[in-house]
Amino acid sequence: MTIEKESVVLRSQPATNSQAIDSININSTVNVISERNGWLRVRYKGTSEGWIPKWLLESDNLVTDQNLAAHLLVASPIYSEQTTDSQQLADIDAGTYLIVNFESNGWVQVVFENQYGYIPTSSVELIHQDAIPESVPDPESTSETLPDEMTPEELEEAERLVIVRQENQAFLSAPDLYSDIIYTPSINQRFELIDVTTGADETEFYLVEDESGIRGYIESRIAALGSDSLNHVGTTNPGSLAEATIMIDAGHGGEDSGAISLDNITYEKDVTLRTAEILQEKLEAAGATVLQTRSTDEFVDLDERTILSNEANVDAFLSLHYDSSPVPDWHGTTTYYFHEDDFDLADSINQQLAQFELPNNNVVFGNYHVLRENNRPSVLLELGYMSNSTDIDYIRSQEYHDRITDLIVAGLENYYNQ
Repeated sequence: MTIEKESVVLRSQPATNSQAIDSININSTVNVISERNGWLRVRYKGTSEGWIPKWLLESDNLVTDQNLAAHLLVASPIYSEQTTDSQQLADIDAGTYLIVNFESNGWVQVVFENQYGYIPTSSVELIHQDAIPESVPDPESTSETLPDEMTPEELEEAERLVIVRQENQAFLSAPDLYSDIIYTPSINQRFELIDVTTGADETEFYLVEDESGIRGYIESRIAALGSDSLNHVGTTNPGSLAEATIMIDAGHGGEDSGAISLDNITYEKDVTLRTAEILQEKLEAAGATVLQTRSTDEFVDLDERTILSNEANVDAFLSLHYDSSPVPDWHGTTTYYFHEDDFDLADSINQQLAQFELPNNNVVFGNYHVLRENNRPSVLLELGYMSNSTDIDYIRSQEYHDRITDLIVAGLENYYNQ
């Protein structure tokens, strides 16, 4: 058969959270070996064998097997296990929308009333989460946001909850990025936290257990704890940028130089401060009140940066950085956010950054201290790669700092005007 969708993922098992083996390009031919519960076992390129979801190929709307939601076509029970012989946890009305953790072998796993449960895939229409009508409340979102008022028992449970916030990441057999992959978790999939550990290269990992009792490791960079956003303020009330208080955080400083250009001439700590100074001038010209975490070449601890933001009750916290990579071809701008309520702020700024000549790497979840511990709306902007010859030429120019700060200001103006 011919695949008529772009980049269909070939998986090791008939489940959307199983390991990705390969990506099948549009108009590629695969040989169908068998079919089971809405999944096709296929052979690709004559050698790779795996599973692809038939329901994805037949959908006119879905382009990926990730970020799924279920629209119930008929009333259905939620079962405790992937069998109709298991306990019925609740009865769900037709027309209800539920976020899907994963689809496996003809069942979707959802969370309802703080319980994992399963609904037959045949009872639902699978859609992308963005297609849930705005007027329909999500009865049980799998976001990291939880109620502020919690019992001690509920808080303890939230602190043991690990939520995967990036797709196409790995559930690993050991605290090592090069260890065997158990499977690929779906975005927003939940795990129980067992322990926190550090790998040989100082990378932090969560030892977790999934709903099937399988234990493994998830890099903390791509996940959030259920308690991380309990005190976060998602929106503030300025009617315009002129009424807003903005805190600019020039990354690094003092003995912390940050990234260094390949010729050892340019330091990240210097260019972030240069960008911050120009950005402050333009924001103040637009009427905003502007605060800085540092205005000189000094070291400021990460805790102190977030404390300054939280105590000042700012309307937005912008952490400025310049990226680096051992891969010299990587370049461009990236916008990071942590708290889900901050996505709109990140997206508004990133839409403007994407208009610059350098490539734009989109809005990405990032488990960074200055975002995670920040109770105020906050984003981290990587404004180019110090390790890339094209980017560094831009970064060293005055024109670049003038233009990139214009785009950031425009993103803030659009955000507050909304």
